[in-house]
Amino acid sequence: MYSVLCFVFCVLLSLNGMSKTNHLEIPDTSIEIPAETRPVLQAASVAIHYLNYHHGSPYKLYQLHKAKKTHHEVIFNLGNKYHLEFEVKNEDSSNVTEICTANVSFYNEKNPDITLKCNLRDLKEDSKKDEVFYLNMRKRKDPVIGYNIPDNFGFIDPEMMPIWRLSQVSASYIMWQKSTEIKRYNMLQIRKINQWLRTGKFLQFTFTVLLHEIPTQEIITCNMWVMWKPKHSPTVKYTCLPPPSESSSEASEFGRPEGTGSQRPEGTGSQRPEGTGSQRPEGTGSQRPEGTGSQRR
Repeated sequence: MYSVLCFVFCVLLSLNGMSKTNHLEIPDTSIEIPAETRPVLQAASVAIHYLNYHHGSPYKLYQLHKAKKTHHEVIFNLGNKYHLEFEVKNEDSSNVTEICTANVSFYNEKNPDITLKCNLRDLKEDSKKDEVFYLNMRKRKDPVIGYNIPDNFGFIDPEMMPIWRLSQVSASYIMWQKSTEIKRYNMLQIRKINQWLRTGKFLQFTFTVLLHEIPTQEIITCNMWVMWKPKHSPTVKYTCLPPPSESSSEASEFGRPEGTGSQRPEGTGSQRPEGTGSQRPEGTGSQRPEGTGSQRR
């Protein structure tokens, strides 16, 4: 009887531990590949963009800390699928690492398909900072206007750091959408930011940002219309100019946002996906801000 009870107890402990840990399900048709290879970094960067868009905030911006287990699977007549297990850390809390698993699929030039599961700790301190930032922005009588963040020496005014992170969280939507199995993106700079004072619950900004396209080394200029409030993914509309190597005659600085039709979501992220990442947020902030925001304070 004692041995039976011990066996049951051990099984229960094992099941309890499994419920709190992400496990990477590896299909038999996949092969393990080194974590430091270019395809793995490519897939991991897309997963990080997806994570930041859905779970990032002015005080939560996640970075890849270390890739652990990585497998590659060829999907016949469709493309390639990568099964990843990796650690991330919050840029604002460098000593805290979280475990994530993701399946990233690159299918015939379409937008990457991602399922993601992370054991993210909801740190009350970060949530409180987000709330304080939000309330301070709503109380402003003069809108925030800024240029060239960071500057040419890499400096960011500490007061603008939450704005910088929010722009990266918002740009993560663009970078996730535009990434392919060959191209990936990093955000380099905010060229211009305008806050739009409004009476609704969402903060509203327009950004002009520079994205670095790898491996082409092109610098892409994108304009974003962003609405955000705490515990929600931002609503993002955007339009990007073609790189300098291509003709720019078809685009204007504030042209029609890309993908504003039914083929592309415009999400407020009122319910953040947990685990699957299969449902994208649906949007409410579809109207463009009035005016040009050309006047400085």
